[in-house]
Amino acid sequence: MPSPAAPPPPVVTPFTGQFGLAYPIICAPMFLVSSASLVIRAGNAGGMGAFPALNYRPLERIREAIRQIREESAAPFAINIIMQKSNRDRYRHLELALEEEIPLIITSLGHPGEAIRLAHQGKCRVYCDVVGLDHARKVADLGADGLVAVSYGAGGHAGTLTPFALIPLLARHFPLPVVAAGGIVDGAGLAAALCLGASAAYMGTRFIASCEAEVTSTYKAAVVAAGCHDIVNTDRVDGYPGNFIRTPALDALGLEPSLVERILSGSRTARRSLARIRATRVLFGAGSSRATYKTVFSAGQCAGLIDDIPSVQQIIEETIRHYHAIKGTLP
Repeated sequence: MPSPAAPPPPVVTPFTGQFGLAYPIICAPMFLVSSASLVIRAGNAGGMGAFPALNYRPLERIREAIRQIREESAAPFAINIIMQKSNRDRYRHLELALEEEIPLIITSLGHPGEAIRLAHQGKCRVYCDVVGLDHARKVADLGADGLVAVSYGAGGHAGTLTPFALIPLLARHFPLPVVAAGGIVDGAGLAAALCLGASAAYMGTRFIASCEAEVTSTYKAAVVAAGCHDIVNTDRVDGYPGNFIRTPALDALGLEPSLVERILSGSRTARRSLARIRATRVLFGAGSSRATYKTVFSAGQCAGLIDDIPSVQQIIEETIRHYHAIKGTLP
């Protein structure tokens, strides 16, 4: 029986140096996808795992997940906290993350000021999702430790700028580690992100189609079967523009706005109210909704590059080997 292949050489970046990692890969925090098991596997393979606090309810289940992660892996990991008002538990999530001294807090939506202020009183670092220069400047001024550049084509709530503009823009203006998010599934994508000025890469959709992802086989099959053009950007699911695989369940939502919504769209306040109502229904189970993340599938445009369902370790090691091979061919 042949001995297992040695792991690929490390990739040194400001991000890996900051957290003591072998590889600059984050298994991105995905709503109803990322689990303790996925975090453990990513950490043990040399990357970093992350999970949204909202994946574990009630609150005590987050502590149980953290306990499991620490029992089965010595690697640093991250927790994602939605700081928007629609997340009524945001400050309880933050308090728990600080008590548990989670190495990295990743904030999404809402104002991250309190998260940054409190984290810096302890041992936690805070990276913030950003979609543009103004957004990044605000969180940098608040003291963010790093930026997650959420580019167009990323799974879930994506930005509007191509990574070829957003990543170097952030790297040029801020002396902070930048994490590239959107469309990275292999070593070529990782190499491109690092060349553009990123220090690490989010990989989300690629890990949905993994052995350890605790999602339905239907979801995994949908990712594998999807082409790039099968990804639809719509706010019909939770009120905010996001990328989803076009399926009959998504079409059933009616991808075009209703007459009432078109009328209200002229008011910024009304748009925000509608978005909050949808987010509360879908993310927090309040009221009734025709959509849930169990019936529609979030994914990035890179789904069109995914055609298999390997293990998390295989994904990370193959990505790094591919990265080294690509790097060796560059002029």
